[in-house]
Amino acid sequence: ALFFLAEYANILLMNTLSATLFLGASHIPSIPELTAINLITKAALLSIVFL
Repeated sequence: ALFFLAEYANILLMNTLSATLFLGASHIPSIPELTAINLITKAALLSIVFL
């Protein structure tokens, strides 16, 4: 069971890293509160496409 948990953690980590590196900066200067939401949304979309 820990193997599958590690695989899902790896998927989330790699998708977050890919969203940061390849999908542009997630920082919006006018609305800094949306920075985390923007990054989480991009990582979630990549995870959905990957799975």
